[in-house]
Amino acid sequence: MKQTITIVLLLLLISCKTDSEKTVIEKTVKTEEVKKELIFPDDFLGKYKGNLINTTSKGLENIPMEFHLLATTDSLRYDYKIFYGKEREERAYTLIQTGNKNIYELDENNGIFLPVAQSRNTLFSTYEVAGNLINNSEVFYKDRMDFMITMSSLENKEETGESAGYKVNSYPILVMQQATLYKIKEY
Repeated sequence: MKQTITIVLLLLLISCKTDSEKTVIEKTVKTEEVKKELIFPDDFLGKYKGNLINTTSKGLENIPMEFHLLATTDSLRYDYKIFYGKEREERAYTLIQTGNKNIYELDENNGIFLPVAQSRNTLFSTYEVAGNLINNSEVFYKDRMDFMITMSSLENKEETGESAGYKVNSYPILVMQQATLYKIKEY
């Protein structure tokens, strides 16, 4: 009987130590997670490279793509460049911080300024060009980014019904562009 009680006490002691160690490990992991929190845009500066998959009714097209997000001498402005194709067709823009930390402007450097919302390392924008509605999102990670664009024709609006007194319309997607671009150089 004494032997059984001794074994039970030892098991309880080991169990208590394990729970204590688990608590220390959990606290350490949580502290490290807080330390690793990345801040947009500075923690994502660099050059990214990969392939853009362009999906249309004609099928898939695979296009080489690069994205650059680089600091400038002005701490509120960033070079924002996209290169498409083997010819590296360049689209040079400027990303500008506004007074609101979640709102940026994308200066196309031709008189067009697009508002861009930022939340949790993701940029979102919606705009209309030549009768087309374009939705864009860019999700940044430590080592890569996901680039996504959808395009719908405003002329192809479909009334899909009504609920609770609200009309619901949809805009069928004509083009989808998706890319996972990997960071090739940090700045």
